[in-house]
Amino acid sequence: MRERYRRAVGRAAKGALLDELERVLGWHRKHAIRAMASAPARAPRVRRGRPRQYLACLSAIERVWEALDYCCAERLHPQLQRLARDLVRHGELEAPAEVLEELGRISRATVARRIAALERPRPRRLPVAPHPQRLLKTAVPIGRFAWDESRAGALEVDLVEHNGGSSSGHYAATLSVVDVVSGWSRRRAVLGKSQAVVHEALQRLLSEWPSPVWGLHSDNGAEFLNNHLVRYCRQHAIEYHRSRAYRKNDNAHVEQKNRQLVREVVGYGRYDQPADVLWLNGVYELLDAYANVVLPSQKLIGKTRDGAKLRKRYDTARTPLERLQELGAISPQRQAELAALQRDLNPLALKRELDARLERRGNPPAALAEAAD
Repeated sequence: MRERYRRAVGRAAKGALLDELERVLGWHRKHAIRAMASAPARAPRVRRGRPRQYLACLSAIERVWEALDYCCAERLHPQLQRLARDLVRHGELEAPAEVLEELGRISRATVARRIAALERPRPRRLPVAPHPQRLLKTAVPIGRFAWDESRAGALEVDLVEHNGGSSSGHYAATLSVVDVVSGWSRRRAVLGKSQAVVHEALQRLLSEWPSPVWGLHSDNGAEFLNNHLVRYCRQHAIEYHRSRAYRKNDNAHVEQKNRQLVREVVGYGRYDQPADVLWLNGVYELLDAYANVVLPSQKLIGKTRDGAKLRKRYDTARTPLERLQELGAISPQRQAELAALQRDLNPLALKRELDARLERRGNPPAALAEAAD
């Protein structure tokens, strides 16, 4: 019927053949059309048998394959004959000269077919534990403080390097800690960036913090993201989270203080001696008191979007100490100490002393004036 349908000329002749198929076989019209238009099924092609070759060298191939840790045929084939001779010389393989000659003639494709049929045991490997840094990143969640956070004690930390543009050798760094609510900030210089040194400096600053610390945020640097800090936060019930990768704005408050109260004060020079660290800590001792008790700052209190423009509103300028006092976050004992410090502090004398200390190291006092502006 398919041959008659192929030879039929005209629509009427083909339609008559389709009508006959529908009456005799009960087929649907569309099925009959598809059956007549399709090519006839071919009988399966019988492949001629050919005797398998290189069976005598199969055991030698398997032995060399084992010696190469069950590698692929592309890596096994070029070394097959040479390694077989080496194994024969060391008594690991018994292969006559005919077998070694076959190993030189066998093709890569044939080697691939032979080893595909062999059992491939799994190579023994020692269990590898996950990288410690990956485990720490799993334990420390990604997060950030809200821009309108109202609870004092939410701290951001960062490390500012003083390498003068070259990361070679040993150099100093400044640990910077900022409260995102009150703006209270502290700085501490250390020599090197080892985890133990940075953690010791951070632990000292947190122990001297005027308000209880409940939250801590850092970037993904190994100087912070380590077992020392994770254990410390768990022991003291501190919420610890980290920034997203390559998102410096997640740590925006401390990054702002790094520019204003570190770079613009002590500059971008290289400090790599213990005397430099002592000088930096002497500067920060005066600078911390000046920034927290004397220098006022404005805090963002609202954001509204007008089309493509974002309008921000700020509160009245106040010092970080005044903000902590208004929040009632300072303990009574520490409150009395800070009140006495504020009462006895001469702002102009403190600024002159800070300028003089900066001049002795070669930094112009104008940098501090710019930071105050």
